[in-house]
Amino acid sequence: MNVYVYSGKDLYRMESNLHSFLKDHEISKDNVHWIDGSDVKNFRMESVLMECDTLSLFEEDAKKAVIVKNPFFLNASAKEAGKILKSDSASVQKRKKKELALKEARLSLLEQYLKQPDKNTQLIFYCHGFDADSRKKDYKLLEEYRAVFLSFNVMREKEFNAYADQEIRKAGFRLDPDARRELLARVSMDTLQLHNALEKMKLYGEKNLCLNDIRHLVSLNPEINVFALASCFIKGDMAGAIAARDEMLNANYDYMALIAMIASRLKALYNMKKLEERGMREEDIAIRLHANKWAVHFGLQDCRSLNSDQMLKLLKELADLDQGIKAGTIQPKDGFDAYLLKNGKRN
Repeated sequence: MNVYVYSGKDLYRMESNLHSFLKDHEISKDNVHWIDGSDVKNFRMESVLMECDTLSLFEEDAKKAVIVKNPFFLNASAKEAGKILKSDSASVQKRKKKELALKEARLSLLEQYLKQPDKNTQLIFYCHGFDADSRKKDYKLLEEYRAVFLSFNVMREKEFNAYADQEIRKAGFRLDPDARRELLARVSMDTLQLHNALEKMKLYGEKNLCLNDIRHLVSLNPEINVFALASCFIKGDMAGAIAARDEMLNANYDYMALIAMIASRLKALYNMKKLEERGMREEDIAIRLHANKWAVHFGLQDCRSLNSDQMLKLLKELADLDQGIKAGTIQPKDGFDAYLLKNGKRN
């Protein structure tokens, strides 16, 4: 069967696999035809299948690929005509009948093609950034005729770490334990960020890298930046908090953004701390807050020197700072730095 369904949210691996697929099947760029499948009103299956069956004028046995990008009929969020109800107005019933007819025609055409697909054409339904919906009739039809389904789901931490180690070795790098830990933290389980980091590391020219090398070469992403800033602030690590602040300012984040991010992290930690003080275990806190149990574990470690009342006081002062800046009575830089210096140092 020369029919494939690509789906998932790990865009880097999906795109990389498609590139390798086209290369392995010796399909040139000129013979790759992309069709937008996201437009419910204007998409027509007959146009796709006509492209599949069209012979090259210059190469009798040319290999080609027809890629339907973001097919709405495999997307859970896309809406098609529902059931026709007696309560529907005449105009609504007419529209629904037309949409249902188009849907049945699409399914019929697809089934005809699946019974005898073109041997020189690879037909690919490319769900870029979402999972193909197994409840859809089109999905069931593709499944019935044994189309190949390829899923690129976001990896769990253990899977990602093993994948990252493999890619690091493949690129020829040797990282000491601290450097490896820092790299994994900075790419935040994102395959695209990992490969972008490896490309930057290649430009450096060295293969044996330490912690300072990674800090110099690989930027912190915003999510990790705010985590580092809030974590250092809560623990009383002023040097770390200032370093994280400077990195975010260099990445064009302003002081208002820093305040909002720290406030968000403090609120999350306050909720964890409050539940811990009520006698709840980390596992139960994670369930209650719909959080990862390791995030709860390390969050509580960060704020172990504070109680919930102290954290609430920090949040109130941060809210006062925010209001003062918006009212024009406090300069953003002076107010934020003063807040860090006053509250960030732990005895």
